[in-house]
Order: sequence, then structure tokens, then C-alpha cells
Amino acid sequence: MRPPSREALMQLFRIINYIGLAMIGSVFICAGLVLGINHGYIPIKIPQTINLEVSAKIKYFFLFLSLCHYLIIKFFQKISIRAVYRLPAASIIIFTLSEIVSIYGLVLFLLTGNANDFFIFMTFSLFYFYLFYPKYVDWERLLEQELQANPSHG
Repeated sequence: MRPPSREALMQLFRIINYIGLAMIGSVFICAGLVLGINHGYIPIKIPQTINLEVSAKIKYFFLFLSLCHYLIIKFFQKISIRAVYRLPAASIIIFTLSEIVSIYGLVLFLLTGNANDFFIFMTFSLFYFYLFYPKYVDWERLLEQELQANPSHG
């Protein structure tokens, strides 16, 4: 597959960047919902239908899944650095895996009513966004490598 031009790569990166920022924003929207519900601004009553033991098991299961997301993200990073055309899809997958961690916290909050649980998962989620957010210099370096490997496409 033919590598994109530098201009096309920059435009593609901007689009991916906007998608990533929107997904980070959705984590903060969830935080607003949790705070609104927790402080009574949003009139939703969370019934305590599960006991503490079950909620602890769910919490630890979600924490385990969140840590597994780290390994999955690292895997997608490794396969995406082989070709420029894979970077957008891999970035979206990485964003999704980062955001899902906060969704685990939201689900746990809705099950237990404990806002602190959400904020623990929100912290993990934002940390993953920070750690794995794509950098244009990496994309450009990969494009340079592809252009050097196939000079006829430059």
C-alpha cells in the first residue's frame, strides 16, 4: 500500500487527534454525571441491590480488566508501527480501550453508588490516554521509514 503524503498524514493525524480529544471529553462528561448524581443535582436514585462482597468482586474484576487493557494497548501499538496506514485504526482502538476503563467505573458507580470507584477508574483511563496518545513525530518517523524503504513512492 502506498504511503500518504506529508500533508495527508498531517490531516489524518488532526482528525484522529479531534476524535481522541472528544473521547477524553466524554470521560469528563461521565465524571460530571457521577458528580451530579452523587450530589443530588441529577435526580436518579441508585438502589443498593448488591452487597459489599459482590461489589468488591466486581470492582476487582474491573480492575483486572483495566490492567489487561494496558497489555492489549501495547499489542495494538506494536502492530500499528509496521505501516502508516494502520495508525488511524490502531489509534481509535487505543482510544476506545482507554475510554472503556472509565465506563467500568461508571457501571460500578451505578451498581454501588460509590463515586470514589468511578474516579479510580477515571484516573486509570486518563492515565492510559496520557501514556498512549499518538504523537505526530512518531507518525512522521514511520512515514519517513516507509518512504526510505520504497523510494519510488516519495
